[in-house]
Amino acid sequence: MIRKAKKSDFEFIYPILKQIFDEMDMASIKKLPESQFYDLMRLGFISEYYRYSYRRTWVYADTKDRPIGMVAMYSYEDQKVIDFVLKKECAKVDLATDMVIFDDKEAWPNEWYVDSLAVTPKYWGEHVASSLLDYAFKIAEQKRFNKVSLNVDKENPRAQKLYVHKGFKTVDKMTIGDRNYDHMIKKV
Repeated sequence: MIRKAKKSDFEFIYPILKQIFDEMDMASIKKLPESQFYDLMRLGFISEYYRYSYRRTWVYADTKDRPIGMVAMYSYEDQKVIDFVLKKECAKVDLATDMVIFDDKEAWPNEWYVDSLAVTPKYWGEHVASSLLDYAFKIAEQKRFNKVSLNVDKENPRAQKLYVHKGFKTVDKMTIGDRNYDHMIKKV
């Protein structure tokens, strides 16, 4: 079942999302102690506007309503505010308020952007990611967007294969953090 994330989902969402953070191998994340980064991401998740806020996240839940997959999405216009909220949360976990973890602009004008899509490894191959992408297309249409975009790591052929299968086309290249990505778009 796919549903909107709840604040109480964080303990399940974090390990799913952390797979992406680990793959990104960003210096800004690696320099933080794990517990401090966890606390910061928790504060961002329960906030109203952060890029990984529960308000921007949908989950695929198991039969006990525990998230086993997640997708975080927002519009190009939302990029202006998605990371600003984290600055005030930094002080709450003993970090400088000028600390920057994510500052890359990943979406382009008029796009509904899939920032993160991840599934608990135990459920890989069970169409969880595919179902979440289908749901992303529905949300984009409801919000009156005709393009869904995402960035896929050039070193992640498994994800690339899924996105091509779902109708995404590579339109450009992008660097996020220290890694190279294909910027892909699907018209909906």
